[in-house]
Amino acid sequence: MVLKSILSMTSLMVRYGMSMSDVPDKRGSYHHGDLRNALIAAGREMLEADGLRGFSLRALSRKAQVSHAAPVHHFKTLEAFFAECRSDAFRELSDALEAAKAGASPSPTDVLCQMAIAYLRFGIAYPVMLRLMFDKDTAPPKSNDPTSQSRRAYLLLQEAVRATLPDLPPRHPSFDVRINAVWSLIHGFVILHNEDQICTLSEPSMKTEHMLVKSVSAMLGSECPTDSECFL
Repeated sequence: MVLKSILSMTSLMVRYGMSMSDVPDKRGSYHHGDLRNALIAAGREMLEADGLRGFSLRALSRKAQVSHAAPVHHFKTLEAFFAECRSDAFRELSDALEAAKAGASPSPTDVLCQMAIAYLRFGIAYPVMLRLMFDKDTAPPKSNDPTSQSRRAYLLLQEAVRATLPDLPPRHPSFDVRINAVWSLIHGFVILHNEDQICTLSEPSMKTEHMLVKSVSAMLGSECPTDSECFL
């Protein structure tokens, strides 16, 4: 019976690409070969709940209910784990920006407004992760590698901003001004919202998403079709 159980477990490990470090302690159930992504998901959940203070790979193993060696098997250091979390978060942000673009009207202003809303919603949902994504002390240097998820997010924003300036030469300084202004506006709204610092003196008070869309539209000098819709 014992031999049969061992053979059964071995079969499962081979089938799902598991190693012994993936086998849990007595408190949890085993993970299959996607343990890496399961650890990233668990780690991001921990970060949003408790922040960076006290976070460790050992604490992550307890959260994921796996052996203490399991995270180290996939991420050699805490910094390597954070790098994977950043990449995962930038992938999620990029996917949201692409979905927003796909759901917008052909108007370049509407595309950028929809992407701004997607960026805002991501930042509200993952405030700790957003800070980690742009933390200059822990984030890797900026990369021009188009295959990196952070670069993908930037290129999506760049393309959307470029569409609002169709007659501008590719390397005109005005483009740098606009893309940095747009990004600063959107990112700034996220930070101010998360810190509960959005100024709302109007009656009735304007929702953050509505205010952001109006601000982007004003910057572009064009009305946004999305402006007439309801916002969260």
